[in-house]
Amino acid sequence: MKEPVKAVIFDLDHTLVRSGIDFPEMKIKIVDYLEKRLPSLEGFDGNRPTYEMTQAVVENLQSRRLSNIIPEVTEDINRIMNATEMKYVSKATLIEGAVETLKRLRSVGMKVGILTRACRQYTEKVLVATGLSEFVDEVATRDDSANPKPDPSQIYWLIERMKVSLHEVVMVGDHPVDALCARNAGIAFVGVLTGSWREEQTKQLGSTVIRSVKELPDLLGIRGQRERSL
Repeated sequence: MKEPVKAVIFDLDHTLVRSGIDFPEMKIKIVDYLEKRLPSLEGFDGNRPTYEMTQAVVENLQSRRLSNIIPEVTEDINRIMNATEMKYVSKATLIEGAVETLKRLRSVGMKVGILTRACRQYTEKVLVATGLSEFVDEVATRDDSANPKPDPSQIYWLIERMKVSLHEVVMVGDHPVDALCARNAGIAFVGVLTGSWREEQTKQLGSTVIRSVKELPDLLGIRGQRERSL
């Protein structure tokens, strides 16, 4: 990193923890709901990521002058997502080195933020269950904004809360959406290979790539406790 880093914003699932959420199950439930609630829906693509699918539905309803039912439809979709996430809270497990990494960041005074598309209840329960919560300063979830990532608004909110500047922040994630969010906000991004994203895809967006968060402290030049005492 060229600039001194004072804060790191992490994605949660498959960056700090291995999620047990059955995303195909979630998508099937959403598609089933949409087909029953909006049988005349046109141009609907159930193969798109959940967020993109929801956005497409909203735009479709707007174009058909059905904006009045958008709040109901999006609330129902969100309810399905929340229920599916909460069903699998107990399945979340730590990615190796996650706790140690956050400890090392905090030991040198760095702030730690979480930015996730998961709901707040799921996020908080997973952070507590995995022992990560005590090392986290701020959390931004799907419930906290109508514009989740890759929209950069929640990054700006976290930065303001952590009292740091854009050039002092690094975002870490496992997915193209994380990289795009960082790019949209104008902050540095580090891609980890603990999700479905591969190194070649990460590099295409000009990102620094590490195998997992375990390697982040070394990348940022943070020495371990034993090294500092020598």
